[in-house]
Amino acid sequence: MTAWQVAVRRAEALLAAGHVRQAGALLRSAVAARVPEAVLLAARCAVRDGDRTAARALAAQAEDLFRAAGRSSLVAAAQAVALCAGAPDVPTAVVAACDRRRGTTRSRAVGWLARARLAPTRRAAVAACRAGLALDDPDTRGELVNIALDHALNSADARAVWRWGEGAAGRPPEVAPGVARVRAELRLARVRRDRERIARLERELRGLARPATPAVPLNDVVDALGDRALLVFVSHRERLVGVSVVDRRVRLHDFGEARTAARHVRALSLAAAPHAVADLDRLLRPAGDRPVVVVPSPELTRVPWAALPSGRGRAVSVAPSASCWHRADTRPLALARRLWVAGPSLRHAHREVEALHRAHGGRVRSTVEETLREMPEVDVAHIAAHGVLDDESSSYLRLADGPLHGYHLEGLARAPSVVVLSACEPGLARVLLRRGARVVVESVRPVPDDRVVDLMVDLHANLAHPAQALADAQARHGDLGFLCVGSG
Repeated sequence: MTAWQVAVRRAEALLAAGHVRQAGALLRSAVAARVPEAVLLAARCAVRDGDRTAARALAAQAEDLFRAAGRSSLVAAAQAVALCAGAPDVPTAVVAACDRRRGTTRSRAVGWLARARLAPTRRAAVAACRAGLALDDPDTRGELVNIALDHALNSADARAVWRWGEGAAGRPPEVAPGVARVRAELRLARVRRDRERIARLERELRGLARPATPAVPLNDVVDALGDRALLVFVSHRERLVGVSVVDRRVRLHDFGEARTAARHVRALSLAAAPHAVADLDRLLRPAGDRPVVVVPSPELTRVPWAALPSGRGRAVSVAPSASCWHRADTRPLALARRLWVAGPSLRHAHREVEALHRAHGGRVRSTVEETLREMPEVDVAHIAAHGVLDDESSSYLRLADGPLHGYHLEGLARAPSVVVLSACEPGLARVLLRRGARVVVESVRPVPDDRVVDLMVDLHANLAHPAQALADAQARHGDLGFLCVGSG
């Protein structure tokens, strides 16, 4: 086996495990050497990473290389990846190849994608999209949602845009016992290209997987909002669109180019980029002056809403999806039993924890083991520690005996009702919401030592209304980039 073949197989295993960027990095030398399998796999990595332009270019290059080598059986595979990346043409060879290889989830999902692209009516296209998405194939998911959104936007159907945007942000299936073993065997089977074993293991995996929590119907979300407004942002075909729900009325909004919003988020500084502040502030206008629930698109996940003029002093709850917000909103807000955890790497951590413990009682801890043991037993957990942002499972907080990772939190029997992460950009809110938290407070900015203690004291003094308490504290002590994630 050549060095290139070893790299391709290792990268394929990484991609199957969800480590998309690591897989792409491993393939760079082989792609530069124009190894066809490496180019094709790099195209799949680009699809999974959301870089559709690069994916189409790599897929076209792989198709040319396979044709030149006389390997016609793999030409359709390259065309299928191009299809997943949004290529406009649908060669009949793709459909035919998918019919021949219908035993694997990926090939069947590509077949439904081709049918969705070829469908003569909106109804037929949406039916094909639903069938393809039911297979839960990560390579085709994005383009299937895009096709459904194309039809919803062309019809100016705000409710359909909300539903498909919600599906794109939906919660993945929960992990059941035995899944890790089957996933490991499936990665090995894919590396060996053992199609029969792949199909068998995929069937076993579907049997083990607990079904994803279904999206909450829009009418149920509307009923739960009360006097709050909902703003759902969806990034589609390089445009940023929004769906607002105010006074039970559902409206569709076009906010221009998504990359412009992304650029403004990166530039956001009240002193240096007032134009960015003004442009992002208009995103809140459809909500009027009500308390608001925001479901951000990927470009907007790091917006510190309290930094915007319309967000100052305003109760803003941020959620990964409207369904996630609704589930959190149905959970009781419990505040009786409290846990305070101080990490070793922040100057303010011990002073902060001591002040909060004096005011509210509770338990003080410092290690990963103690924190994981105590969190299921308390209502409020406050962790002041250095945070490191990575992917969801690998992000961590640095405690006295080492890192507290996202995958540690996934193992909690239950999360506290309220979790406050007094840390720089920890990125752990979604994990905690999945484990049952109602509210997670975390920052999308570096946290300054000199102001955070007073802000946290004020926050906990009024924690019965978390979103408003956070808004008032940041209005008083300055925007520190903290968000109230969940239902505040």
